[in-house]
Amino acid sequence: MIELALLLPVMVFGLIGGADLARAYALQLAVQNGARAGAESYAIDFTPTAAEAIDRTKDEMGRTPGFTRDAFGKVNATVTVTVAEADGATACISPPTVAEPCFVTVQVQYTYRTIIAWPLIPNVANFNRSTTMRTFY
Repeated sequence: MIELALLLPVMVFGLIGGADLARAYALQLAVQNGARAGAESYAIDFTPTAAEAIDRTKDEMGRTPGFTRDAFGKVNATVTVTVAEADGATACISPPTVAEPCFVTVQVQYTYRTIIAWPLIPNVANFNRSTTMRTFY
């Protein structure tokens, strides 16, 4: 009985800590997948818009439970869409050519907070992922 009383708090904290770590990993993967989905939707669309890419990014991320959401039910993340040539600064020509291709970069930033405020361990992590794809239109 004494062994159980001594080990039970350690086991509970280990179980909750493992669940928190698994949740962080799942949300990090969802942020990465959201950036990929947003860049892909912009790259393959005939009439791409940044708003479409942002919506697609947040929709992809919203399929993973655990994200904080805004008043409209969308994932509360910062999504930035940049369209430029390979140097990342020069504006693209329309339509892009083989000699001067155009690239879209979707960057997602999300602040993760643990379920429990753990002592001596950081309780906040910033997930920042970006994906760059070549556009064809």
